[in-house]
Amino acid sequence: MSLKRALIENFVGFGARFARTSKAPTRPPRSVFVLRNNDIGDLLIITPIFEALKRLFPSAQLYAGVGKWNLSVLANNPYLEQVLEINAPWHNKFVCQVPPRSLRGLLRSLGYIWRSSEAQQLKSLCCDIGIDILGSPEGSLLLMRAGIPWRLGVNGYAGGHSACQQNVTYDEELNVGRAALKFAELLGASDLPEARPQLFLADREKDEALEAWDFADQPGAGKRIIIAPGGGVVEKCWPRENYRELVAALAASTGARILLVGSPAEHELGEYVRSGLGGVTNICGKTSLRQIFGLAWAADGIVCNSSMILHAAAAFKKPTVAMLGASFTSARKHKQLWGYGPEDLHLGREPGRNRIYSAPEAIPLVSTHLQTSLAGVSI
Repeated sequence: MSLKRALIENFVGFGARFARTSKAPTRPPRSVFVLRNNDIGDLLIITPIFEALKRLFPSAQLYAGVGKWNLSVLANNPYLEQVLEINAPWHNKFVCQVPPRSLRGLLRSLGYIWRSSEAQQLKSLCCDIGIDILGSPEGSLLLMRAGIPWRLGVNGYAGGHSACQQNVTYDEELNVGRAALKFAELLGASDLPEARPQLFLADREKDEALEAWDFADQPGAGKRIIIAPGGGVVEKCWPRENYRELVAALAASTGARILLVGSPAEHELGEYVRSGLGGVTNICGKTSLRQIFGLAWAADGIVCNSSMILHAAAAFKKPTVAMLGASFTSARKHKQLWGYGPEDLHLGREPGRNRIYSAPEAIPLVSTHLQTSLAGVSI
C-alpha cells in the first residue's frame, strides 16, 4: 500500500470512530442503501443484488444511488423503492475531471460529501444498512456522512474498508457480478438470483424496439444483428477497419439487418463502418439508453467491444461476441470476470497469442457463434 493510500485509509478509519455506528445490523432493516456511482456497464453487471436483498429483506425499502447517466438503467426495477441521483466525483468517467487521488480530487470529493444536496437527501432517508459496491474511502465517508450505522465495503481494492463493519474480500479472479452478490451473503442471504444483469422493459418499449428493426425491405431479411464498434478507451476496442470488414462480410453473406449503435461521439465511426453497405443502418447517437436496451432485447445477435452493451445483451441471453482490443492480455480472464454463459464469446489475446484477432480470423468464429440466430448461414 502506498503512503498516500495508507494516509487516506487511516483518515477514514479515524473518522469511523466518530460516526454513527451500530454493533449489529438492524434485523430486519427498515431500509438499505446501495451505492454504485460508476459507469453504465459497472451498474448493469451488479443489478442482481437488488433482487437478492429483496429476497432477504422483503419488508425493507431498497434505495440505489447512481449517477444521472445511469438512472434509466434502473427504470421499472421492481425491487427498488427509489433511485437516488448520486453524481459523486469519483470512480466514473462522467464527473471525474481530475485524478481522484490528487489533492484537488480529494478536496472535490470531500466537498461533495459534506455539502451536496444529494448527500443531504441520502442522509434524510435514515437508512439502516449501506453498501458501497465498489469499495472506496470516498464511498465509506459518504455512508458515514449519511448517518448509516451498518456499512459494507471491499477489502483489498480501492480502500475504505476501515470504516465498514463487514467487507467483501477483493478477488481479482471472481466474476464481478458474483462478487457483488457476496454483500447479500454477508448479510445472511443464501437464496441468490443468477449473477446476470437485470433490465426491465415495458411492453411499450418492446413494441417500439420491434418497430425500429423494420427498416430493411430486402426479401428474407429476418435476422437482426447489432454491431457496437465504439467504446470509452481506444486501446480496449477492436480496430474500426476490422469492424468494417466484419460488417461487410455479414451483410453480404447473411442478408441480415444490421444496426450500428453507439453514442453521439461514435456517429462518425458508424458512418465509416457502414459506408457503401446495403442493409446496414447507423443509428449511433440517435437513440436513448433505454432504446438501445430494447433493440438488444429484439436482436438475434450482437458483436461489440468490452462495453456496456455486452452486459445489456446478457440480460436477455443474446448470442454475443466481445471483440477485445490490445489492452486486454487474456480473453479467457475477461470472460471469467465480465462474462456470463455459453452465449457470450470473448475473442482477444491469450498467453501464447500476443496479438488481437484480425478480421479474417474473427469472421468465421463470429459466424459460428451466431449461427443459431442466423439460421445456420455461414460466411
